[in-house]
Amino acid sequence: MQKQPTNETGFNLPKAVIKPLVLDYESRPPSQEPDRKFITALARGLEVLRAFQSRVGPMSNKDLSEAIGVPKPTITRLTYTLMQLGYLRQTGRNGKYVLGPGVLSLGYPLLSSSRIRHVAHDHMAELAKRGGCTVALACRDHLNMVFIDEYCGNSSTTLRVDVGARIEMANSAIGRAYLAGIQEEEREQLFTELSKVYGDDWPDLHARILNAIQQVRDRGFCLVDREWRKSTRTVAAPLVAPDGSSVMAMSCGGPTFSVSLESLEQDLGPRLVHICQTDSVFLNY
Repeated sequence: MQKQPTNETGFNLPKAVIKPLVLDYESRPPSQEPDRKFITALARGLEVLRAFQSRVGPMSNKDLSEAIGVPKPTITRLTYTLMQLGYLRQTGRNGKYVLGPGVLSLGYPLLSSSRIRHVAHDHMAELAKRGGCTVALACRDHLNMVFIDEYCGNSSTTLRVDVGARIEMANSAIGRAYLAGIQEEEREQLFTELSKVYGDDWPDLHARILNAIQQVRDRGFCLVDREWRKSTRTVAAPLVAPDGSSVMAMSCGGPTFSVSLESLEQDLGPRLVHICQTDSVFLNY
């Protein structure tokens, strides 16, 4: 029997990279299910838009129905409405849908009004240039982390992220740093949801997450080496508002051939923690 490969932390590497997770309206926490204020029709419309975040290329009504588990007749009405509002558009002769420009008008105000994003950017750029790596800032989106800013200090790097792109919370350094920064009660709730998604793979994954959380407690940042992607390694640290009301996370990393474990653990990681604890960043949170 072939031995499963491990990384420098000693944990087994996952057999395959799991696709980004989308928590649809049917998977809401049990505490929210009986909420009479919850508008299912609105949730379904938003989940149609979210489905495009986990798929590449145009999607038909059938594709959308399968992706979010909603009957095709309902999807047909939703896509028609969203297209009339400018959030979807049809492309080509096959009638499949892609996101429309109206979606940008929803996300832009969030990015432009994020003061911490603008304040942290210069610090991120300085670190990225120093280490020849990619530095990114992200916040939680259901069971994922969504990037709200990024700076690449090496034009030839293979690790690039786009603003608005999502990454798995459980398998990424930036997601695990976020989990380390939130309150224990909220973290346990997320663990419950993640355990349902990952099933039999959860015990091993849970152990790796707990190890990362302990790393943050011990040194301020955690390391994920060749786990999210086999050719990359990344460190990340939580960015917590002084009153604990908001938590984000910041990561720094790159390809294994250009970013060494030593530089991440001895230099870039501690500098990343310093950025996340900088007074000027907190004052503008």
